[in-house]
Amino acid sequence: MTKSYKLFILFFLFITQLIACVPVAVVSVPLSISDRRATEVQYIDQKIEFKAILETQDISEGSNISFVSYNQTVLIAGETASEEIKTKIELAVNGIEGVKNIKNFLLVGENSSLKSQGLDVVATSNVKSRLFLNESKVSPLHIKVYSERQEVYLLGLLTQEEADAAISIVKSSKGIKKIIPLFEIDEKFKK
Repeated sequence: MTKSYKLFILFFLFITQLIACVPVAVVSVPLSISDRRATEVQYIDQKIEFKAILETQDISEGSNISFVSYNQTVLIAGETASEEIKTKIELAVNGIEGVKNIKNFLLVGENSSLKSQGLDVVATSNVKSRLFLNESKVSPLHIKVYSERQEVYLLGLLTQEEADAAISIVKSSKGIKKIIPLFEIDEKFKK
């Protein structure tokens, strides 16, 4: 029973990643234009994520760590073996050019199970689809969604009204233990 469950999760992850490749190539330019971040900041964010992985490879061996950069704020999530490693990772990321802020949500403990990681993929997909279905309240293109241990992190440049709408939409999603909004509120985007 457990073996077939793991196989199903691996198959699901493979298919979702395979399907995700096509839209990225087709819609990357329009998505870039609709993003509220300047194109240069979008590039910097991608560069920060890549550098964070490279800069922490030696420190984080055996850890399960993810880096998400949005508007030069870096979310560090996952699990690591000790507080010492957690601190070293944060210091390494802080030393990367372009990083303005760090949100360190690393948990000291055992790495997430394959089942938990599969549930995170489902939670993220569920949240994203709900945001697209409720696009009249807030554009899903202005929100970056990341899940770890069924805790959903929300990043984006939004008005307070959009942030409240997004949180309300996410609360209605199944399988989520906690919502962690990390929005930057800016009323200049008010319609």
